[in-house]
Amino acid sequence: MTWNVVLGPPGTGKTTYLLKTVEELFKKDIKPYELAYLAFTKKAATEALQRAVEKFEYEPDQLVYFRTIHSLCYFWQGLSKSDVLDRKDLRAFSQTVGEKISSAWDGENLMALNSKGDQMLFLENMARNKGEPYRLTWNKANTDISWIHFDWFCKNYNQYKALNYLMDFTDMLTGFLEFETRPPLKALIVDEAQDLSALQWKCVHKLAQDVDHVYIAGDDDQAIYKWAGADPDHFINLAGKEIYLEQSYRVPKKVHDVALNIVKRIRNRRHKTWIPREEEGSVTYHNNFEHIDISDGDWLFLARNNYLLNNVEKHLRTNGYFFTKNNRASVSENLLNAIKDWELLRKGESIEANRIKKIYGHMRAGKGVRTGYKTMKQASPDLILNINQLKKNYGLLVDDIWHKSFDLIGDAQREYIISGLRKGEKVNSSRIKLNTIHATKGGECDNVVLLTDVANKTYEELYKSPDNECRAFYVGVTRTKENLHIVQGKTRKEFKVMI
Repeated sequence: MTWNVVLGPPGTGKTTYLLKTVEELFKKDIKPYELAYLAFTKKAATEALQRAVEKFEYEPDQLVYFRTIHSLCYFWQGLSKSDVLDRKDLRAFSQTVGEKISSAWDGENLMALNSKGDQMLFLENMARNKGEPYRLTWNKANTDISWIHFDWFCKNYNQYKALNYLMDFTDMLTGFLEFETRPPLKALIVDEAQDLSALQWKCVHKLAQDVDHVYIAGDDDQAIYKWAGADPDHFINLAGKEIYLEQSYRVPKKVHDVALNIVKRIRNRRHKTWIPREEEGSVTYHNNFEHIDISDGDWLFLARNNYLLNNVEKHLRTNGYFFTKNNRASVSENLLNAIKDWELLRKGESIEANRIKKIYGHMRAGKGVRTGYKTMKQASPDLILNINQLKKNYGLLVDDIWHKSFDLIGDAQREYIISGLRKGEKVNSSRIKLNTIHATKGGECDNVVLLTDVANKTYEELYKSPDNECRAFYVGVTRTKENLHIVQGKTRKEFKVMI
């Protein structure tokens, strides 16, 4: 049976097309449990499931194979959480071998490589995902960790899993390949296929055996995880009937021109053409991001390397803009809600005791609230109270504006929040986002600010393997819905967006 290869450039509605395909397959009397819709990330899989539930009026548990590949392998093997190596087990292994390990791979989110232990665990997982011997992966990594050390680590890691009857996320895939059976599918849809590893591709091929309808969707020009084990060449060389999604519903004309200038530099790719929106959009070049007026609208700052966002963060804090960086808010939601609730109390309104407990958390015992009352254990969580009741019966000692009453907030944070609120920044707003290109893949924004500086190692990689870096900046440029702002590099180590 010929596979269908769906090629979807940026913003061309790939998920919408695939769900229409699901609808057509259901009309052919394919049952929900006979169709698998596999996405690369949990977020994409969840979105597809939610949209399918709304569109087809099925219950989520009827669409049992709307999952990530790892989740399907986990489900089909009948595994439970106790079978899977978690952070607690990883800490125990870390102590056993005397190597600091601060993070684990969950099949989707990349590990933070903050220590030699993290680096070795990352390389160990990557070797198995690529189907390579450990020695080959170690050679290509150009690491300062010795082969003897890495080999010792890998042996101990696998021994630890075996002795404790545990498997990690990579083992889920190998376990599925060794499993005697596979789901009895009649249709298989795989999204973001350009990001699959060699091991995931083997799982896809097993799932696709004797399946009548196979759709493999992706865009090799957006394959930006090769450094982490993805195998975009498999997608590029995949045989099948090509289906082109040509109309972008995101990228305007002028941004499209910039994107094409980048994509033409990628040597190994599937040729494809796509059409921008009718709107012109805009592309503006800047010597410094500080000159850009971000006082209104939604903004996304993108950098190739995370540390390059530090100066942007400092600038935003200095100028009183609230933002999220790597999906973490510059001011915690709990604090902003406490400020909002405190001012409601000062206006004479009443709120629940569980919200008052969070307010008290920012007040010093004996100064803002009497000792013994901070936890509000004297009141049931849903009891409604006003400021006078709090003063009389629940230990409240102050009634000044929040930045005088919340004395446990640091001075710098207090001034930053005051500045943002005076500027009119909305509480809980996330209109300004800072992220790396890799972390924002799949996202979009009206206004994108793209920093072109790159780290030394990335600059070296640009000349060794230009395809990978061109793909990364192609992804960065095509997050834009309206206006693209390109910040030119401060050193010669930058990516040239236009040449």
